[in-house]
Amino acid sequence: MQTELKLKLATADVARMREHPLLAKLATAEPREHDLIDTYYDTPALDFWRVGMTLRVRRDGDAWTQTVKTVSSGSTMLRERGEWESRLEGELPDPADVARQVKPQRLRAILLDSSITGQLQPMFTNTTHRASWDIILPGGQLVECALDSGSIAANGNGRSAQIGELELELKRGNPTRLFELALQLHQDIPLEVANDSKAARGYALLQDEAPAPVKARAVRLTRKMRMEDALQCIGLHCLAQIESNVPGVLVRSAESLHQMRVGLRRLRALLGMFRDLAPLPLELKESLDWLSGELGATRDWDVLADTTLPTVGGIATYALQAAAKEHARSLHKNMLPTLHSPRYTQLMLEMNGWLRGRQWRAGAGLPQDDPLAQPALDGLVPLVRKAQKRLRKRIGALVETDAPSRHRVRIAAKKARYAAEFFRDLLPKKEVKAYIKCLSSVQDRLGHLNDLAVASRLLPELENHGHAHDGAYARGWVGGNAQASAEGLRAALDKVARIKLA
Repeated sequence: MQTELKLKLATADVARMREHPLLAKLATAEPREHDLIDTYYDTPALDFWRVGMTLRVRRDGDAWTQTVKTVSSGSTMLRERGEWESRLEGELPDPADVARQVKPQRLRAILLDSSITGQLQPMFTNTTHRASWDIILPGGQLVECALDSGSIAANGNGRSAQIGELELELKRGNPTRLFELALQLHQDIPLEVANDSKAARGYALLQDEAPAPVKARAVRLTRKMRMEDALQCIGLHCLAQIESNVPGVLVRSAESLHQMRVGLRRLRALLGMFRDLAPLPLELKESLDWLSGELGATRDWDVLADTTLPTVGGIATYALQAAAKEHARSLHKNMLPTLHSPRYTQLMLEMNGWLRGRQWRAGAGLPQDDPLAQPALDGLVPLVRKAQKRLRKRIGALVETDAPSRHRVRIAAKKARYAAEFFRDLLPKKEVKAYIKCLSSVQDRLGHLNDLAVASRLLPELENHGHAHDGAYARGWVGGNAQASAEGLRAALDKVARIKLA
């Protein structure tokens, strides 16, 4: 299993990184220089890529090697994936030869299927100059550094992309030290998280569609887990959803932005649940709040343009929708500097390091009497109950016609649902399923009301930019619809308040 941290840097900074004093100090020897030509093979239907596998033929001088890799599991930042390779006599791949090493049976079967491998053809080629060297970190971790510069070129359509990449591959030791090293380097030379591999970038050149949005995956907890194990497991799931949607956000996909925001919201809810047990450093909390604010404004205009305005009755809203879409496009464009910023890179590196390194610990270990050391099966109960109690309190104080009051209930309902989803594997199956279903239904209704409230806030901006009549009408329609939709809300919420999950 290969464990690596990939980071992007400007091609103009590659030479500076090669001579970085810290890397020179930690290096065991001078860098090794390689000129590599990597050709990726697949079928016209991309059979390999669709099952999460790549086949690469590398030329390094006079030597030819073929490598099969699986798509990384878990976080997109710290990649853990299978890798198998074998020598070749020339430039053509021999899938059957490397298949003997491949562990997953379903992948081995594909590599041995002549009806698939008979269609293989070169899809794209990476031409790279690589400087690689081993370093030993102060804690004894052995890391191979690989600094790449070059280009990726797709076969057939003329598309290409530049490569500037630093890869830190762990050979021995604790992977959290990779994040500490990356942060030290980032202080001197701006780095960015490489949310997609060279293979993913190559395949992206072959296709016109945006990367698919990534929804939250089910969290899998075991009954033997301690509370800190659960915190780490759930937190990394949330981070993975955030990181996985960045490529889509960078090509201005509204749904990828929505899912990235969901991942961030789930992470913040988790950290809020564990606030008393594992306080997050203030600087990290402020950076998470900053990112949430950056994502939120863009999402609000997407919803107005694509969801709310098309439902307005009585007038044609095409002009309003077009104006809202233009505003959303402008905000999507403004998201690019945010995700390319040093602050975003630092946030992702620090958040990964905090979770993976269990940096909530005061010392090397966790005292036996620490609440985080107790079984998750016991420790989850007060957290779930606290989320339920907060929700009941806000339902009790609800004023149906007051948008801020409804929004407070909506936030509490989300946090209660996230708590149930996070610990789903450890809660009574029948009860948790019914609870989540009930909460989801109420959330949909509260979400619709919130969309209408957001529309009432945003529409005056369109009115002030040439859409006075239609904007005023739409605002009146939205207000009336919100009033009608709020009727009977309390009865639905009272049903939720009566449910006891833990």
